[in-house]
Amino acid sequence: MVSPIQDTKKTSEDAASTTNKPTFEPREGKQVKSSITLPDELWHTVLECPCTFPTAVFHTVMLNLIKNPNITSSHLFRADIFYDSETDHSFNPDDASDPYQDGLVAHMKKELQPIRANWPEFRLERTIVRRLIPRNPQLDKPIVQTCHVFEQSRSEGEVNEHRQLVLYIPHVLKLEDMPFYHPTVSQLAFLHTWKSSSKAPALTKDLISSEHLNGDSEPPGTLTLLYRLFPNETLTTKLSRTALKLLQTIHKHGQGQLAGYEKRVHHDQIIPQKRYQDTYTRLKAKYGRHLSEKWVEVTDPGKHVFEDIAIAAFLIELWRDMYAVPELTAGINGNGSLPHGSEKDEDTTRDDEQLLRFPGFVDIGCGNGILTYILLAEGYPGSGFDARQRKTWSIFPEETQSQLEQKILVPRVFRDAYSPTDTSETSSNKPDEEECSSNSSPSEVWHSGIFPSLSSAADPSGKEGPFIISNHADELTAWTPLLAYLNNSSFIAIPCCSHDLSGARFRAPAATARARAEAKEEKGKGKLDHPLAFETKRLPQQHEADNDGDAQAGAERDGPPSPIKIPESGSLRKSLIQQRLASAYSTLCSYVVSLATDEDLNFVKVEMETLRIPSTRNTAIIGRQKQQSAENDCGEGSEERMQRVKKLVEREMKRDIGTVAREWVGRAEGLMKKPSSGH
Repeated sequence: MVSPIQDTKKTSEDAASTTNKPTFEPREGKQVKSSITLPDELWHTVLECPCTFPTAVFHTVMLNLIKNPNITSSHLFRADIFYDSETDHSFNPDDASDPYQDGLVAHMKKELQPIRANWPEFRLERTIVRRLIPRNPQLDKPIVQTCHVFEQSRSEGEVNEHRQLVLYIPHVLKLEDMPFYHPTVSQLAFLHTWKSSSKAPALTKDLISSEHLNGDSEPPGTLTLLYRLFPNETLTTKLSRTALKLLQTIHKHGQGQLAGYEKRVHHDQIIPQKRYQDTYTRLKAKYGRHLSEKWVEVTDPGKHVFEDIAIAAFLIELWRDMYAVPELTAGINGNGSLPHGSEKDEDTTRDDEQLLRFPGFVDIGCGNGILTYILLAEGYPGSGFDARQRKTWSIFPEETQSQLEQKILVPRVFRDAYSPTDTSETSSNKPDEEECSSNSSPSEVWHSGIFPSLSSAADPSGKEGPFIISNHADELTAWTPLLAYLNNSSFIAIPCCSHDLSGARFRAPAATARARAEAKEEKGKGKLDHPLAFETKRLPQQHEADNDGDAQAGAERDGPPSPIKIPESGSLRKSLIQQRLASAYSTLCSYVVSLATDEDLNFVKVEMETLRIPSTRNTAIIGRQKQQSAENDCGEGSEERMQRVKKLVEREMKRDIGTVAREWVGRAEGLMKKPSSGH
């Protein structure tokens, strides 16, 4: 039977043979002679492995794991930090009896105070107290954990040895009280040992890696994992597997840091992680099972339900910052839920008098309606519409169903310019500006894209229209900032598939035509000394595959074909040229941002956030509208806004507005004939 360590070794060696990276080579504790003095007989060395990254890298990795325990356990959301000795100026590590006396710890709740600890021959450097927050608090309870950082330095002849030890102490006294996501040990420690010669030149990361890979010398570093077992307990197979996973994660992250890895995706730039996840947990417990059990679509409820719950949580916290949202006594389900949870203490610094009242929301392309349902149930007034009615709408309460409509969006700028190509049709087919009931003619279910504020919740001055939600709305994505401008509304757009302003599928450029022209002009004047961010080159194979007409159009759009030939290798790994290419999704997001920041539109701030949702299409673009004077709202100033949008559409599409309108209407009416999906 192959042991977990042997299996891991083989996998690591296979990966190293193809990636030229140092392998993860763990050794069991019984094969290792302990190099440090253990505090008591309950401590056991479980695993050890060589490493090529120095102490500074280990320190960075461990701090990241302390602050983000979800990296090592999928059952955890995050860690809430209650104490960090780095911010406690009275922290005195030289005081062996009590390094925290007369400091911040004295004012903390007893259950949150750090558990004192020492390690023989090591010096305490830092203490952090965190609470581990599980993803499902109904199954697992959170626990508090003290994390100590100890250090030791010594020299023997020409060899200098530096050790850093990170000790985890869960605030749990009995084994049976330990939650599932934590190893069933009373304490665990991670030791990093780094040896260097006082006469040898300083080891660079390139020298370290090359010597180890060539087998010229033993790696100068060692990682060791130690457990302190509960009395009368033994090392189980499960504990060994957990240790292997923990040590492998540290080794992987350390080698990545040594290689210069930089985090590319940054979450929680707009809404703090704690607020979002707390609201998500509340909504998930409240709606998750109920909606999943009543799911009537053929698609997976596990994706759609929890994705929309996550988006609802983000919106609720976003609106909490943007608007003076009253504490509504009951949602439409009558259970008295608060829009932003029950933690009122966080609201004490808010000046609601400086915020507009919530103007309502409209969910364009609302799909299955779950997002609209949750927001309504939480007490936020609004509505949603989609080109096709979904089966899911039937499971909602009557109060929700009345706010969901089957309509296709034909923006007023198109309706004003639309004329059917068939001259036998009369102008009577052109719909009125008022909302029409959905009966016989497709034109009767057209929506103009002008959304009145909800008088029951809107600001009395009427300066801001309803908040526009565009969640994977496809054809409506590029139109979202334009609709928000026409309505003097703020918006959120979560792009999915790329469509232009006529509704046609296309690969979006990373900027509008105006932005590209202005940037090229600046570059021509020598004022722009770097490549244009939106000049995304196509692969040479793509140019060769084009026919003459398409190749000419591609050359005008993307520049001359590259002379570089990329052979077909049969490998799925991307070449360096491919790695430099922006993805179609990233350019779509950039294009929507470029539309929102066009000088003709009026957004005071446009932001991007990578949402914590179960989807690869997880970029949110948030546009916040300026507070306008009364004469510039959607009433008196609407015609000027229409003209600006018309010019922008014609500039982007390079066609007159009437032609684009006919293309849009043809595609929009076709949407109503397609079978509905789960989203």
